[in-house]
Amino acid sequence: MEKAGTVIIIIILSISQYLLRRWIVGAEAKDELPRAGKRVDLWGKVILLLIAMIWAVNLIVEDRLTDDIFKWFMIAIIVLATGFQAFVDWKYRKSSKEYIVSLIVLVMGVVLVCLLL
Repeated sequence: MEKAGTVIIIIILSISQYLLRRWIVGAEAKDELPRAGKRVDLWGKVILLLIAMIWAVNLIVEDRLTDDIFKWFMIAIIVLATGFQAFVDWKYRKSSKEYIVSLIVLVMGVVLVCLLL
């Protein structure tokens, strides 16, 4: 159920983010980040990816990846990734409400992980 639940969560969050973005922000194109915002966004995502990969490899190598630890790992990844995206949207896209979409997806992700995993 762990693999199926993870795939279901990813699909639901992807679709809901797309629909919420169209509903809250509108159908127009996404505002471009300023140069400083692009740099912060890129480096933040790279750092978060490295942290997640190191953490996952550590859990797998030490054979401590139980169902409960996997659930908390997923919650931490969702909170860190979408929380960072909400911060970047709020900080660098002043005229947009895209950060609200990220915050709603964050709450939905945590609830889905708690219910499905």
